Formats: sequence, C-alpha cells, structure tokens
Amino acid sequence: MVNKSTETNLKDEQEEFENVFEILRKQLLNASVNFYIWEQLFPTEKVIDIINRYIGFFQPTREAHLDGLIIKVSEILSSGRNAASLYRILNMIGRNPNLAPSINVREIKKRLRNHKKVVEAIRDYRNKRVAHWDITSVKERVVPEYASIKRFRKPIFFGETKEMLTELQAIWNKISASHLREIHAFRYGQQRDTVSLLEALRKRLAEDKELIEYWQNKIKHENEGLNCHE
Repeated sequence: MVNKSTETNLKDEQEEFENVFEILRKQLLNASVNFYIWEQLFPTEKVIDIINRYIGFFQPTREAHLDGLIIKVSEILSSGRNAASLYRILNMIGRNPNLAPSINVREIKKRLRNHKKVVEAIRDYRNKRVAHWDITSVKERVVPEYASIKRFRKPIFFGETKEMLTELQAIWNKISASHLREIHAFRYGQQRDTVSLLEALRKRLAEDKELIEYWQNKIKHENEGLNCHE
C-alpha cells in the first residue's frame, strides 16, 4: 500500500514532469519555426534577387532566426540539472519509468549521441556568436550595413541540423504518446507566410520592372519623335 507521503511525492513528480515536458514542447516548436524561416530565407537562386533587393531587412532577419534556433536547441539539449531539457525528461523517466512506460531511456540517449557532430557545431556557434551579444552595441546589432550578397550553398551542418530537429520531434512525440497518448505536429497555422511574403515581393519587383520599362520606352519614343521634327 502506498503511504500518503509517497503518493504526494509521486503527484509532485508527475506535475513537474508535465510542466517541463510542456516547456520542452514549446522550445522545440520555437526551434522548428526558426529553422523553417531561416531555411526559406536562404539566398538560393530562387530568392536571391528578393534577398538582395531588401537585404537590409532579410539579412539581419535571417541571422536572428539562426540565433533563435541555436538558443532553443541549446536549451533543449542542455545538461543543466534544472534546465527544461530533453535530458532532464529522460532522467526523470529513468528514475520513474511509470511516467512513460514504453520508453527505453538508454536507446533514446544513444539516438541523441548520433547527432554529436551537429550538437558540437551548434554549441561552438553559440559560444562564439551569442556570447558576444552582451558586448555588442545596440547600434551595431540593430542597424548593420550589408553589401549585396551572392548565392551560396547552405553550411555543412544545415542538413544535419534538419535531421536532428526531425529526430527531436520524433523523440518528443514518442514520449508524449507513452505519457499522454497524443502527438504534436510542430507546425503553426501561418507557416507558409514566409513563402507568401517572398512571392508577394517577387510580384512587386516584376511590376516595378514592367513600369520602369514602360516609362523608358515611352521616353525613348518621345525623344525619337522630337529628333524627327528637328
């Protein structure tokens, strides 16, 4: 028979688990959203003209989403004792398997180790870049000057980061299915807004180009007419 003290401890542990697990879900959603927008704003051949036309907006915006992705992934995979991280969730399940009966903690940790390379790259990026935010002036951060950029390939860890995020989502859903009997899509209703914005700007650029060509041709014909009368 479970005594009252033990019952209270189990209730508190379950409440803590669910609170941390929900925070983890929000962090993972945030990381996924940041990655999706960063991916759509990459200066590929398809969007490079739009990126360069509005580079003062898109360059810092893309960098901000990459920074957001790095921060959230670092939080998700933190080994800190009090961090709302995946490792904290796994350690809680390890101590009390009833929180998620079908979860093999050792197997999941092994899956996470398969992404060691990209995790190290992310932490290195965070240490080198994010740590400098505190010593960078507000003017430098908010009003940068950018030259026109050329199309270039995505960084080496791009595909690995995408795979890791997919893996983290799958792990979260596996734990959720065991604990709550539900899963999450890690998408949001306005997910295509970035693509829609780029398409709208492309249409606007095409309209501006047509208008410029119209007036150039009109002026050219008028000048030719004047020359004929001379």
